[in-house]
Amino acid sequence: MSKNKIKIEVEPIGIRFFSGSPANCLKSIQDAGIEIKSVCRGKGTCGKDRIMFMNGSIKEPTEQELKMLSKEEIAHGVRLACQHDFTEDTSIYIPASSLSEEQKLQVVGQERDIKVDPTVKKYYIKLERATLKDVKADFNRIKDALKNTHSIDINRIDFHVLGEMPQILRENGWEITVSERNGEIILIEGKDRTARNFGIAVDLGTTKIAALLVDLSTGKTIDKKGVMNPQISFGEDVMSRIDFASEGSSKLSQIQQVVLDAINGAVKDLCDSNALKTSEILEMTLVGNTAMHHLFLGLPVRQLGLSPFPALTSDCLDLKAREVGINIASGGYIYLMPVVAGFIGSDHLAMILSTSLYNMEGNCIGIDIGTNTEIALISRGKLYSVSTASGPAFEGAHIRYGMRAAPGAIERVIIDPQTCIPKIQTIDDKEPAGICGSGILDAIAEMLKANIINKRGKFNLESGCICKDNMGNLQYVLIADFHIKRMEQNQNCGADFIKGVNGSSEKDMELVKKSLCSCDEVISINQRDIVEIQLAKGAMRAGIEILLENAKINFTDIDKIIIAGAFGSYIDPKNVINIGMFPNVPLKKISQVGNAASIGAKMALISKDQRKIAEDIGKMDNYLELTIFPSFSDHFATSVSFPSPEEII
Repeated sequence: MSKNKIKIEVEPIGIRFFSGSPANCLKSIQDAGIEIKSVCRGKGTCGKDRIMFMNGSIKEPTEQELKMLSKEEIAHGVRLACQHDFTEDTSIYIPASSLSEEQKLQVVGQERDIKVDPTVKKYYIKLERATLKDVKADFNRIKDALKNTHSIDINRIDFHVLGEMPQILRENGWEITVSERNGEIILIEGKDRTARNFGIAVDLGTTKIAALLVDLSTGKTIDKKGVMNPQISFGEDVMSRIDFASEGSSKLSQIQQVVLDAINGAVKDLCDSNALKTSEILEMTLVGNTAMHHLFLGLPVRQLGLSPFPALTSDCLDLKAREVGINIASGGYIYLMPVVAGFIGSDHLAMILSTSLYNMEGNCIGIDIGTNTEIALISRGKLYSVSTASGPAFEGAHIRYGMRAAPGAIERVIIDPQTCIPKIQTIDDKEPAGICGSGILDAIAEMLKANIINKRGKFNLESGCICKDNMGNLQYVLIADFHIKRMEQNQNCGADFIKGVNGSSEKDMELVKKSLCSCDEVISINQRDIVEIQLAKGAMRAGIEILLENAKINFTDIDKIIIAGAFGSYIDPKNVINIGMFPNVPLKKISQVGNAASIGAKMALISKDQRKIAEDIGKMDNYLELTIFPSFSDHFATSVSFPSPEEII
């Protein structure tokens, strides 16, 4: 790489690119293939190209930015990309509102039929008008009508709803619809509105937020939306966010508010798309890991970063939405499923609930692969869970050309061992911008099969498939037809590349490799990338081994493996085995279920029985802290290695 190049890391997409110095931020971002909005074409008058500088020197705001941005945005490092240059290595965050393309987010998973019995129900009643002969209080009149007409006992009414009640009654001729929740009136509407009963289920992930708009009467999902968790701007991993929030109450409020804004925005978008008002949303269920759970509520998190990492509470929480800052019906509630421990949250319980893992017969494993990976084992009726920090690498973090699953990310790789040339598939068939989790896993597995790397993860110099980059580091280049256009524009290597691809001899192939290795923009996999995958898959495999050891069973005793989570939806199970994340088991034992956490949140939304089961799962789940097992280090050391060539299927 030439010395005047600087490295730019872009969140939440996860793209890392190199730019000249100095170089206009907007142009550099667009040249990197990131579709950032700029309606005014870089004049600074539209304010669409907002970015946030996450480290390095934060630029002083220009006069145009002082007009377009709020004081809070400026204080938080938000700037307009068109107004500044990149002058040093830095990280930036681009909010979803500034991007033209949405990331490939896994919002839902496999559902199963359950009895619909939501906590919130709606009843239509027609009341007798108040007269001088009948001066009964409005609330008492409603309570009596519900008791007589629907056999419903009401013991309280939301204070805000009490204030709204008299006007609604009189403007609608005393015909109203009452929304009741556990004996409390949480909404009163005019006329018959019983057919409009809505709720929202939210899976608050470290990286992604999934929201489902649900009809509480039928249990059907009306619409869904996935957005990135904007807390990424405060740290890509949980521990970084815990550290930030622990710096003081203002920092805690700041990191809480951005996620509240994101969820409120998703709710509004879902309502706008389906001709609803946010005030018609009566209930929200929310699941997430313990840190996301606490940060959403604005609770202290310092203790989550210190051994033994205790949660503040492992009970379910029933809170008024307005108390938290969520914009739904004024009397509406948010129900938060229990968390288990410092690194096992309610999203894990939601996965166990939605997959029915808790009552499966035999020995079954459930793995929710995300930024953090949680693993559960049911054996002889007992449930055990562990948490491993393996997700970031599988989501493209810490990989040189890694990125999240956005358009242009390489998501599939097949390598021809004879020519070393891979066939790749990118999301939306866009020109490659980087490689996401499923792509890096495929590539590593294929490199093992092609003997490009050995079981220790080291490059095989005799394979003829590797070369050095301009810094002298070994790498395997992901050659593809997509690169031809880019190579034609690069005078240093384009001509040799085209000549080599059009040829067929060994000499031609050497020309291809040589020409690619002289180009900065080529996407490749280096030794450090391989190590990151080894550490990630090693941690996951070691967690599985501890669960098996604790239950006194072997992997051959496992009857079923369930893979959940966004990353888990797109990986090839065969390659999971080929890199040694799982032992060599029959593929028929493995099933992929998508975002099981969001489905678990939905089940708790539409069924009181399922809500109770989730709470029972929380009580029966036995959390195992990996670091207290003496054998964990040995398992991890063994699990880092890849399988031998003869073990690969």
